[in-house]
Amino acid sequence: MDFKATTFLLIIFFIIVTCQTLSSDQKTEACAPKSCGKGPNISYPFRIANSHSPFCGIPSFDIACKDENPIIRIAEDDYIIRDIFYKNHSFLLTNAAAYDVNSPTPLHNLSLQRTPFSFSSNPYGFFFFYNCTSLPPDHSFPIGCSSTGKLHSFASFSDGSLGSINSSYHSCQSLVAMPLHFSNNEEEDFNELFKKSYSDVLKMGFSLNWSAQNCSKCETSGGRCGFQSNKFVRFCSDGCHLETCKQGNFLKILVL
Repeated sequence: MDFKATTFLLIIFFIIVTCQTLSSDQKTEACAPKSCGKGPNISYPFRIANSHSPFCGIPSFDIACKDENPIIRIAEDDYIIRDIFYKNHSFLLTNAAAYDVNSPTPLHNLSLQRTPFSFSSNPYGFFFFYNCTSLPPDHSFPIGCSSTGKLHSFASFSDGSLGSINSSYHSCQSLVAMPLHFSNNEEEDFNELFKKSYSDVLKMGFSLNWSAQNCSKCETSGGRCGFQSNKFVRFCSDGCHLETCKQGNFLKILVL
């Protein structure tokens, strides 16, 4: 038996074992959508770490509940998930620092490297300048808690269509960039944004897309999706299926 044939048989064996051990009503119920109390229902590819069973989602999509908010950690920071759009694989989130009364400013740039996430569209840059010797520009948001008599901290936008920050602010000790997505109305009323606080602007958030296998057809037919042994699996009450729980059972199809 050649290597390809052996590999194929091993894959088939794994699928059979997975179907037989992961297709009970108990597994299906374990992966039912759950909520942290606020925000959207959480289901595959996301999973609430302390509520869902480990096989209900992908590890990089782990969510923790804090103050009833769903929190996902990306790179070095926590982000509050405000909504999830499962049909188009996107979700809306806000840096959790915006809601922190003790430290309401982000400290790290958002990095999506080595994550299954990408920006759904080109975001606007919302920049935080810390400890600058230069005075803040006219169109900016002062950050009083980070300013001293000689050093100034502020936030402002940097985008060609919305006005730009002077490139001479090299005197700042640090610079953090946060993405923002605006609706058409918000972009048209851009000047109104400067009547808000920087934390309110930060709370407007941004959207990300994710990369994972689609579960919508399986869920519509009454099944659940999960992830085990680095494999995408579908849980149905009578076993594994090709795509939905209304299609033929995989084991029966395999025999035929």
